[in-house]
Amino acid sequence: MFDLSIVIPTRNRINDLTRCIESIGRQDRLQDISVELLIVDDGEIPPEVLEQFRQLLARLPQAELHYYRKTRPGVWLSRYEALGLIHGEIVLSFDDDAELDDPLYIRHMLDTYASDQTIVGVGGIAKGLSSSRSGKWLGRLTFQMSASPGKLSASTLAGSLLLWGETEQTFETDFFHGCNMSFRASALQDMKPYPWMTSYAVADDIYMCQLASRYGKLVINPAMKITHHESPSSRDKAGRVARATAVNHYYLLNLRKAPVKNYAALLWTLTYLTGKSTLKRNFNAVNGYLAGILFVLNPRKNKYREYMLD
Repeated sequence: MFDLSIVIPTRNRINDLTRCIESIGRQDRLQDISVELLIVDDGEIPPEVLEQFRQLLARLPQAELHYYRKTRPGVWLSRYEALGLIHGEIVLSFDDDAELDDPLYIRHMLDTYASDQTIVGVGGIAKGLSSSRSGKWLGRLTFQMSASPGKLSASTLAGSLLLWGETEQTFETDFFHGCNMSFRASALQDMKPYPWMTSYAVADDIYMCQLASRYGKLVINPAMKITHHESPSSRDKAGRVARATAVNHYYLLNLRKAPVKNYAALLWTLTYLTGKSTLKRNFNAVNGYLAGILFVLNPRKNKYREYMLD
């Protein structure tokens, strides 16, 4: 058993992954903590690079690196399959383009868990999150964000994370930012290989939070900050991401047993995003959002009821 399991899903981004692991190796005040780092790979990493990663991780007092190359692609499956491979009481997940430039990030996380045994998840903040006053109002009017930093919007979008940079104290939340989030491993026991969560897996972090919240509190600690070297756009096609935004949030509403008004809010959000993409002449995204709207409105779609049962 390990005190902490770190999981990093990745796919052919060795430079980003190297920077991430290097920053993990610089973490401090972990003398009494045993750590395993699991790389869940949808690509291929040469043996000599894995050896380099082991050397970087060896800077920690008690740490091991494990490598798992998947046969089925997709970040949701990476997170799901990782649960069967890790041995830690707490699982901490980073995007491969995250950098822990605070050497006490993990220490802050562990101390937050120790402060309250009812906490089953602790998340951090990516630096640079912000929104203008007009942006906040637009986000609320289009149901992309709520007025509270810890609440999802009516359509279950997570735009409220743009408010996190304004917070100073730890607060309860409905959701985490997927680039840096952690859970007690036992709180993720309800995860399933949802058949609609493929490829980019929009809102995978919100799904994990929804499932974990059945077992206790989720909190954001503003002291846990990272730099997220996020790519300007998804590597998947804009149309696929747009359609996944509709489909995945629709099933998330199913999972939350949401009332009809929340589905209406999702349709309003998708309509706005369609118009926004039209003005930007991003017609692949437009087609994806339109396909998503038709999916939500289609009464004959597969509702995967078996996956919505407790």
